[in-house]
Formats: sequence, structure tokens, C-alpha cells
Amino acid sequence: MAGTYYILFVDDLNMPQREEYFAQPPIELLRQWCDYKGWYDRKERTFRKIIDTVLLAAMGPPGGGRNPITSRMVRQFNMISQTEMDHESMALIFGTILRNFLDRSGFDPSIQSMVDATVNGSTAIYETVQVELLPTPSKPHYTFNLRDMGKVFQGMLMADTKTTLDGRDFLRLWVHECRRVFADRLINDQDRLWFDRKLKGLVEGQFKRSWEDDVVGDVDAAAGGSEEGVHASDTQSIPKIIFGDFMTTDPDARKYEEIKDLGKLQPAIEEYLGDYNGESKNPMHLVMFLDAMQHVSRIARVLRQPSGNSLLLGVGGSGRQSLTRLATFIGDFHPRQVEISKGYGQAEWRDDLKDILMKAGVEEQRTVFIFNDT
Repeated sequence: MAGTYYILFVDDLNMPQREEYFAQPPIELLRQWCDYKGWYDRKERTFRKIIDTVLLAAMGPPGGGRNPITSRMVRQFNMISQTEMDHESMALIFGTILRNFLDRSGFDPSIQSMVDATVNGSTAIYETVQVELLPTPSKPHYTFNLRDMGKVFQGMLMADTKTTLDGRDFLRLWVHECRRVFADRLINDQDRLWFDRKLKGLVEGQFKRSWEDDVVGDVDAAAGGSEEGVHASDTQSIPKIIFGDFMTTDPDARKYEEIKDLGKLQPAIEEYLGDYNGESKNPMHLVMFLDAMQHVSRIARVLRQPSGNSLLLGVGGSGRQSLTRLATFIGDFHPRQVEISKGYGQAEWRDDLKDILMKAGVEEQRTVFIFNDT
């Protein structure tokens, strides 16, 4: 009769910082268990043997906040590693997807000819942020993987043949999707300006187009900033490109396109806000300035994608829940949120989660689950 085995899983095994002589005490404690099958109980002065337990660990390659670990620890494991997908494989996969979409959807041949530049540019920006935007204690979420690369193309596939697109529009769509996937994760204007400089180089190198004429338009290019800091003039000159499908209230006429006249954006969102307040028992009195409208468009973009999800960061009272509720209303979704009461526990949590999954999965109700940090 086979016995029961337990698995102890340690994630980010190489996270402990190395000391002056390269020791990592947390890893040495684990290695003692691997070598001697247990630890000494210093209080009872007896050896505690750990039985029927298997150590399973995972770690990323050294770099950023991850450190090398000693070979004496590595030898304890059967290693399973996954190599990074090479440039040619990524180009083949995403190029086939994009080329097939544009061909079957009947896009103009001038746009179909931009597939190679789009794939090469996306691959280049993905490989650049992986190498240069590493996670640190102040930027722990600077982790990028192949899923982010796929999100860029998922955004490109939201383009609609009902929209009259030319090469310039398609290029601006690519810049917008790269910003939403990568730049929205950046924490300061200096990193965002650095990212726009990389995009500028790719626009001029891969697409053979002008950043000033085709992307920025009437706004001066954001290329003259200081390496030590970011001037106000630099951040003001970063072009604001907004795509969305909410400029019309007719659900059948909605198409994902650039909102070129930002003067029409505020009245449109305020009209949605007025409709929401007219139906809701808890009206929201929001001032829709440009940054708030950009956040609404970002959330609405995520919600219109299959299994779209987003982590919203900000101080309390910055409007994360309010803007999410507004974007949920704009996308014609049903918001669901757990309400914590005095006796709320694990059983109530599972019941709430089951109810949400039944509504979304069985009844096919378009649902947004708002889950806050409290």
C-alpha cells in the first residue's frame, strides 16, 4: 500500500540576497534538510527527521531581484528548464496569426504589407523590455513574458474592417497596443519616456515611417529629454493615442477605432456617467478630466478582450473602483463585488465565488468581478 507524500513548494528559490561571502542562509536551511533529512530542534536538542515530504522549487534565471544559487543546492534537484522561444519561432507564430487575420478580414493590401514590420517591431520591443526593465524592490511587477507579447497581437486583432484604416492608422494602433501592454506597467515618466524613445526607433527603423508625422501628428516628439530626469515639456509632448469602441451607444455599431477628436471624448463618457447615475442606487459624482478618461478607456479595452483582467494600483480614493464601474457600465457588463460582513468567512467566500462563476459560465452573463485589496 502506497503511503501519502506531501509536497513542499518553494517559489522564487533564488530570491534570498547573497551575503558578503555569497552565503544565502534560507537556502542553506533547505539544503540541510535535503542532505540530512531534517533539522535539529535547538530547544529539545534532538534531531527532527522530516519524512514523506518532497521538495519542489521554482526560480527564474538570475537577474533583477533574482540571484545565482550555489551548485551544492542545485545538485539536490532533478532540473526541468524551459528555454526561451527564439526570434524566428515568435516571428513565424505571430506573423501567421496576424497575416491570416488581415487576409481573411479583407484589409487593404497596404496594411497587409506591414505584417513583417509589425512582428519584428513587437518582437524587438518585447526582447528589449525583458533585458532592460528588470524587477527591483521598487518595481517588483516589472516582469514580462510571452503572454505580454500575445496581448499586443490580441489588441491588433480587435481592429474592425468596418473602420477605414490606412497604413498610418494601423501604425498608431500598434503603438497604442504596445503602450497598453508594456508602458502601462511603468511607474514613472522617465521609464515611459524611455519606452517611447524605443518605439520611435522601431517606427523609423522597422516601419520606415516618421514618428513626428505618422505617430505624434501636431504634437512635438518626445525625444529631447534628459537622461537624469524628465522635464515637464517632455511629458507634455508625449502623444496621447486613445482607441475604444464606446463612442457610439449602439451595441451593433461599435468598432474598435482611434478616438481622433478628443473634444468628443468627454461628452461621450459624461453621457455614460449620467446614464449610470440615473440607473444606480449609488450615483458617482466624478469629474472626467483627461487622465480619468484615459483610465476608463484602458479598463474598457481590457474588459472587451476574452478573459480580460487587470490589476489597478493607486492610493485610496484615487477612483479605481469608480472608474471600473463606469467602464463596466460602458461595456454592458454586470459588476459583481464581494461585500464583507462581520461573520464573513471561507464558506461565504466560496458561495459568492460559486454564484459569480455560475452567472458567468452557465447563464453566460457578461460579468466583471471587482475584487479589492481589503
